[in-house]
Amino acid sequence: MKTTIKALTLIASTVFAGQAFSAELVCAVYAKSGGSSWGNGTANCEAFDYSFGNSTGGRFYLKGVTKQIKEVRWSGAARCGTTTSSSCSATIRAYGTNSASATILYTDGTWEQTNTARASYETGH
Repeated sequence: MKTTIKALTLIASTVFAGQAFSAELVCAVYAKSGGSSWGNGTANCEAFDYSFGNSTGGRFYLKGVTKQIKEVRWSGAARCGTTTSSSCSATIRAYGTNSASATILYTDGTWEQTNTARASYETGH
């Protein structure tokens, strides 16, 4: 019985410790002239307009960071390389795959890999 309780306590503490710092990568897509955007500030955002362009502006950014950041290594559509910023501007391509993730290195020596955020953009035909 003691072994079972110890095992359950260990599992529970591991789960809660992993959630103690859990940054989330989210996105925003900026529709052009009179277009509409949905889901900005979530991990799946999108925009639609009638500009007939092939891209629009957007950004990927971190939410829920509870520790001091040493550096962020951006990947995918977030082409900022390695920065100390919690935000990365991006060109969101129409009808393309615009997904990004980040690895966060904290000043206390810990690190975290974020979720993948996806930004979509469509334009009129």
